[in-house]
Amino acid sequence: MERFTSIPASSAYHLLHPKPAVLVISIDSSGRVNGMIAAWTTPLSHSPPLIGVSISPKRYTYELVKESGEFTLNIMSKEYVKQIHFLGTVSGRDRKDKLRESGLTISKSKKVKAPHVEEALAVLECRVEKEVEAGDHVFFIARILEAYAKSGVFGEVYKPEKAKILLHLGGAYYTTISDEIITP
Repeated sequence: MERFTSIPASSAYHLLHPKPAVLVISIDSSGRVNGMIAAWTTPLSHSPPLIGVSISPKRYTYELVKESGEFTLNIMSKEYVKQIHFLGTVSGRDRKDKLRESGLTISKSKKVKAPHVEEALAVLECRVEKEVEAGDHVFFIARILEAYAKSGVFGEVYKPEKAKILLHLGGAYYTTISDEIITP
């Protein structure tokens, strides 16, 4: 029998990865858009449809989400790993428009002011309902107001042979899903 190896508690969250590298986009009252990458997202409720995202108050996107109370979650495919890594490592405070600089195409959303990107596999439009302080992050609980996916990538679940979701392992390491669907 294999033995376990101790992992520092401060790194234990990596044991829950890979997780989707989700592009969180928000907007301020003047119309300035910013986005960041978050792997710390989770569904919370079917009814009402709630999702949670954990964002550090050090992030510029945190300020925009706090101000606007809205954001979009953009689920990206592996083809955009360079753009996603760029957006996850460069601050919007230091750039005029890092989303456009990334080369992604910004589009108007249906129910929130925050835009989404056309390259996304799927988009969730969200409005914040509650904030919870969570150590060095704030956990935003948001209602999903609108959700849509690219044609052909989603049925009851993602079609793994078509939806190559970009998954974050930690640091500069990413992976994606296989074509295999496993059932009991």
